[in-house]
Amino acid sequence: MPHARSLVRLSNGCKVNFGLRVVGVRPDGYHKLDSVFYPLPYPRDDLTVRRLPGSGIRVICADPDVDIENNTLTKAYAAFAEAAGAAPGIEVFLQKRIPVGAGLGGGSGNAAVLLRWLNMQSARPLDAGALAGLALTVGADAPFFLRNVPCRVQGIGESLTPVASDLSGCLLVLVCPDVQVSTRRAYADYDALILSSGSLSGQNSLTKSSSRDKRPPSFEAAQETYPCFTPGSGLANDLEAAVFPGHPQLASIKAELLRLGAEAACMSGSGSGLFGLFPRCGAEAAAKAAFELRAGHRRVFLLRL
Repeated sequence: MPHARSLVRLSNGCKVNFGLRVVGVRPDGYHKLDSVFYPLPYPRDDLTVRRLPGSGIRVICADPDVDIENNTLTKAYAAFAEAAGAAPGIEVFLQKRIPVGAGLGGGSGNAAVLLRWLNMQSARPLDAGALAGLALTVGADAPFFLRNVPCRVQGIGESLTPVASDLSGCLLVLVCPDVQVSTRRAYADYDALILSSGSLSGQNSLTKSSSRDKRPPSFEAAQETYPCFTPGSGLANDLEAAVFPGHPQLASIKAELLRLGAEAACMSGSGSGLFGLFPRCGAEAAAKAAFELRAGHRRVFLLRL
């Protein structure tokens, strides 16, 4: 057993999308987005890093959903070693608490926290721009986790603009059902919807949400004047129209969040995680919602922002 001093402990939280608009498709097939990413302190993943002789990375994880040979940690390590010219040999024990396939960016967060640590160990550290560019090659959400502050995210994740937030004291109920949603499949189904409807990407007609979930006008605002979010501003995720038909239980959870008092509810990313925002005075309603939604093999987290 290695001495405790030879171990380095890292951790990363997750994110939710306060709305998501698909605004186009690049020639390489990647979808261009407009969204606000909001960091959450938990659920969070823990990484224990041990230095090894030589070079290379070995990942250990008990979660069967994690491919220990080909994951964001191994990709981040390989990318950094190539960019910096060298990287120390390491073993990483990953304790996974952020659900996989929930649209919370856990894998990208893992990559970001490892890239930051590797850069600190390097004799030739990358500057912030180069590190962010490297992170983008590993995962579209990884550059955001290098900053880990509320940001308007555009393009495929490369354009980040910090935004003001007046959500302090508000409550968020995050529901993670025992369902994984494939990001690739979600975007493919969205494209099929666009083709079958003849609509342009990002049209409201494809987003099946309640009347309380109107697209916030802030998505049309210039970056310099991007307004604060409030629970009652309304949230809409264009991918819900593609994901909900194949996973009707997700639509039911969103409806339950609204019924139980959330002022806005939304799927995060491509799902399957969903969340409801409750006002500062809604602690009792949020706690009741969290309690009721824990039925049915769901992980539910109650956070005060």
